[in-house]
Amino acid sequence: MKKILIVEDDLSIAELQKDYLEISGFEVDICTDGVSGLNTIKENSYDLII
Repeated sequence: MKKILIVEDDLSIAELQKDYLEISGFEVDICTDGVSGLNTIKENSYDLII
């Protein structure tokens, strides 16, 4: 399964994107700021970062 990281400060938008992508068969993580996004990227491997 392809993994996607969404970095978005508006949690409602991020959740909407996550729901759509999960229905489409992707594994999705969310970060709500750039610093946590960078830390998450260092700890995990993603196929796409939005």
